[in-house]
Amino acid sequence: KDSHCAYTMTTTRPRKNLLLLSVAALALLSTTPLLTYAQDAATADIVEDDVTDLGDVIGDAMGDITEGLDEEVVDLDDAAAASVEESSESEEVTAVDDATATADETTTTAESTAEATTDEQTQPQAEEEEEATPPPAQTGPFIDLFGEVLLSLEMVDETHAQVHQHYTNEVLSGKKVVGLYFSADWCGPCRQFTPDLVNFYDKMNARRGKKDEFEIIWVSRCRDVDSFGQYFTHMKWLALPPQEAMGQRGQYLGEKFKVKSIPTLVLLDEIGNVITLDGRNKIPMDKAGVGFPWRSPMSVLVSTLFPRSFRLLVKSQIAGVLEKAKAVLGGAARGGGAAR
Repeated sequence: KDSHCAYTMTTTRPRKNLLLLSVAALALLSTTPLLTYAQDAATADIVEDDVTDLGDVIGDAMGDITEGLDEEVVDLDDAAAASVEESSESEEVTAVDDATATADETTTTAESTAEATTDEQTQPQAEEEEEATPPPAQTGPFIDLFGEVLLSLEMVDETHAQVHQHYTNEVLSGKKVVGLYFSADWCGPCRQFTPDLVNFYDKMNARRGKKDEFEIIWVSRCRDVDSFGQYFTHMKWLALPPQEAMGQRGQYLGEKFKVKSIPTLVLLDEIGNVITLDGRNKIPMDKAGVGFPWRSPMSVLVSTLFPRSFRLLVKSQIAGVLEKAKAVLGGAARGGGAAR
């Protein structure tokens, strides 16, 4: 019994345990879908909540982005409007500047035109005034000898020169010694002596205390005006106008100073009195000009004792007396001839 019973009892208990296990398994099996469902439901709720929260976040973000975009669009619109206004103002300012510049250019052009017109109107008036202005009245011993106008020559370049006119008294003012140089281009001795005279002229006018006190006037013996111009380019001093030098005045001077040949150099003092008629031969003998202008002892004494104004007055009175004497003698000669 015990064995059998025992066996029966041992086999019965496992069945009960198996039943209990089956029920537990069924319970577990039935519980798992429920748990799964519950978990799925909970997950779905969480997901929905997350989705809802995410949608809210996205919505809020989109709203912020939209507002930001709207604000940026508004800012861009404002900036564009401001830029348009600035461009308009700039264009207006530029237009005003252009208009001002145009007005200034117009004003400048008008002023320039007015100035040019004024200059054009003034120039003929000035020329007319110059033409209408008479030359200054000149008197004195040098006017009697040389006339009212003397010429100088200025070299513009190696092949061109310009001739200037000067009033005689003005250009000879302050000169202590005045030379008369009778010379011509066709004369060989003249062409040889002229360079020596140029050197002597420069040397005497460069002396200390006697600078520019020596002047020379060329009395041309050239045969025509072209030769006069060519030969004048080799000289640094003044000249009689060629028509006068080759006319009556040149002839008068040659006779007055006893010119027999050329070259001849006559030296006069400041009032036109003769110092020497032989300057041509004195220069080669005194190239340094130690004794220049080679006055006579009596001439040196007179020029030392009496001032220029007194000597000029005496000379003019003597010249007047001589003219009257000549007139009387000429009348007497004509009267004697008529009586015969």
